[in-house]
This record gives sequence, structure tokens and C-alpha cells, in this order.
Amino acid sequence: MTTLLPRPAAAPGNAPARRPGAVLGVTAALGLGAVLVLALLAGGGAPESSAGGPPDGGPLVGWGLPVATLAARIAAVGTVGSLLFAAVLLPGPVLPGASRRALRAASGWAAAWASAVVVQALLTVSRLLGVPPTELTAGSLRTFLLHLPAGDAAVGALAAAVAVAVGARRSAGSGSAVLLLGVATAGVVLPAVLTGHAATEDHHVLAVANLAVHVVAASVWVGGLLALLLHGRSAGVLPRVAARFSAVALVAAAAVGGSGLLAAWLVLAEGPGLLPGLGTGYGLLLVGKTLALGALLALGRWHRRRTLPRLAAGRPGAFRRFAAAEVGVMLATLALAVALAASPPPSAASAASPGVAGVPAEGTAAAPAPADDGASTPPPGHDHGDLTVPVLVDPTGVTVTGPVAPGAAVTVHNPADADVTLTAEDGSFDARIPAGSLTSFRAPDEPGSYPFASRHAAGFTGVLVVG
Repeated sequence: MTTLLPRPAAAPGNAPARRPGAVLGVTAALGLGAVLVLALLAGGGAPESSAGGPPDGGPLVGWGLPVATLAARIAAVGTVGSLLFAAVLLPGPVLPGASRRALRAASGWAAAWASAVVVQALLTVSRLLGVPPTELTAGSLRTFLLHLPAGDAAVGALAAAVAVAVGARRSAGSGSAVLLLGVATAGVVLPAVLTGHAATEDHHVLAVANLAVHVVAASVWVGGLLALLLHGRSAGVLPRVAARFSAVALVAAAAVGGSGLLAAWLVLAEGPGLLPGLGTGYGLLLVGKTLALGALLALGRWHRRRTLPRLAAGRPGAFRRFAAAEVGVMLATLALAVALAASPPPSAASAASPGVAGVPAEGTAAAPAPADDGASTPPPGHDHGDLTVPVLVDPTGVTVTGPVAPGAAVTVHNPADADVTLTAEDGSFDARIPAGSLTSFRAPDEPGSYPFASRHAAGFTGVLVVG
């Protein structure tokens, strides 16, 4: 007769070891956070104390915004890469098991992407208005989402992420994966074409098209390799998908490199010039991104010459090790890109006017140029949005940053502590702008110049140009 004895309980000192994946994830997150913080400090995009200046929402908002932006970028890249795996790298009328797992992962990545976009939008408005997220009003949020390009971008990215999160759970073939890949790509591109440096440059069409190419190519390159490591581990799948991805990565790398150099030239050409611009904090981050790209190209060449032949010969170890290192460099480069977007380019730094009360960098309205010139200083941030508003109120008066279209919503930012009214001389508009708010009113339908004043202070006058 056999006696069954209970299994002895584990001693407190013999607790199960943590899973290596969890330790690696925590280490990677800390490393990316360190890269982001150092890059923000080097590039001039780090939040500063609001003492003596306009409120900025505090350090939690200031540092949380770039972190949320990086999280959204990584989640979007993971979404695109997982869908690329199922749609291009390992397709089929009935998807293989690895591709079905990639689709489920795409759903999870997209859910994380949607959550990060919501946090990013809340922190963007908080910093713009200089209040914590808990003090935001429904009116300010509604104005941001409906009447600012950054709000449009957030709504578009959120809609794309939610659609992928729901659709990827129900997809079973490569056709639906291709469709979802298109939706995810649109969600990635939309913030790039609506907001940031490219949206405000003189070469607008070229800059926006170039940035769209850069963002899509980078998402395919980084996300595809990440998906390859996560979903192509089996010996029967890895050689096939690695060979296909090698061709995709070659095109994506060329597009990233070419578009990145063109984008850098367009930004620096608007400021002091190429060589002087490289000596600024913004230029320093550009140099860092260029060096990272060079390292990635070197790793890619090694892959094609050494590790892919070994993989085909049944020795996948070297490929996995080098691919993991390559993904690490890619994610660090994403952190540099977020810091670069948050840092003022040389043209903005040289044109900033400290006498005008605007909103700090990284998701804030820049100090506008005089109204008669019809332009404003380009605000920093590819991903946080062009938050220059048509009308900006500050303690000394009202600044109109440029003309508006007939019948359009005129967004007004009032970071001051007092309510302000804007009343046209001909009575075509009479708007009350609450303190610490984003508010909008309808512009007149007829083109022309509309002088206005404020009942709260005689000096608060201006001219709204409609046309």
C-alpha cells in the first residue's frame, strides 16, 4: 500500500524565480525611460518649472506626456508589426497558427495603443491649459477634440486602434489582416500629417508627405522585426518569414534613411542652417538618430551576410540574438524620436518671443508672430500636435495668430485667471472665454477684417481676418 504524503511547502527562501521575460520587460522599460529622459534634457524638450511663467500642469503632466507618447508609439508599432506578420510574412486563406497568434497579439497591442492615446490627449490638454487632468472641463476637451489638429489626430488614432482591437479578434484570413493593416497604418500616419513641425513648415506638402513615408516605413521595419521575434520562433516558420522580412526590411530601411535625412534638412534649413543647426540640442538628437540608423543598417547587413545563411542551415541562435539586439536599438531610436518631437527646432528657438505669454513646449501653443504676418512660431512635436490656436489671450492682451476660414470655429486659448470677452465692432460675434480654458466661437460667414474689443479691459483689442 502506497501512502500519499502532501507536497512540502516551499520555504520562504526558496520562492519561485521570476520569469526571465518579466525581468527583461522591466529592464527594457527602465532603459527606454532613461534614454527618453536623457534625450529630453539634451534636446531642450524636458519640462521646466512654471515659476514666473504660465502654468504648465506640474511635473507629472510634463514628464507623463512624453512617456505616454512613447507608449503610444511602441504600441502602434507593435500593432502594425503583428498585422504585417499575418498579412504579408505568413499569409494564407486560412491563417497558420503563428499568424492567428499574431492577430490576437495585434488586438492586445491596439488596446494598449488606444489607452495610451487617451492618456496622451488628456495630458496634452492639461499642459496646454496648465491644470492637472482632474481639473479639465468638458468644454475644453470638446474644443480640443473638435477644433484643433492635435485633437483630430487623437480621434483618428483612437478610432483606428479601437477598430483593430475589435477586428483582429474576429479575423481568420490574410484578407482581413491586410484590411486591418491599412486601418492601423492610417492611424499611425494621421498624427504625422495633421500635427507638428512638418505641418507648419514652408514646404508643407513635401514635409508632410515625407514624414508620412518616414513614419510608415519605421513602423513596418521596427514592428515587423518585433513580430518576427515574438511569433516566428518555431523552426518551421522562422526561416521562411525571416527571408520574406529581409526583403521588406531592406525597402523600409532605405525609406527611413532617405526620408529622415530629407526631414532633417527641411527643419534645419528653416533655422540657422544645416551646420549651425546641428550644434543645437535639436541637432544633437538628430545626430543621435543618425548614428542609431547607421548601427541598424550595419546589423541588417550582418543579418543578410551571416545570420540568414546560418538560419537557412538550421542554426537560428545567432539570428535571434542579433535580432533582439536590433529591436533594442530600434526601440531606443523611437525614444529619441519622441524626444526630438518634443524639442524646439532651431527655427522655433531663434524666433521665440519671451514677452508673449504662450504655453510651454511639447504639446503647447508657441509664442505667435505678429498678427499682420499671418503666421506663428512652429510648435514642437510631431506626435503631440500643432497646438497653435487662432486667438491667444495673455495677461497683456490678445494675439491673433493668423486668418480663419469663413464660418469656421475660432479656437481661443485663455490661460489667464480672468474671464475675457471678444466682441466684434459690428456685432458679428460676441464670445465669452472663461479663465483657463479652450473655447471656440463661429467666425463670420463673410470674408473681411473684423476689429474686436473686450469688455473686461480696454487694451484687449485685435482684428480677426476671415478669408
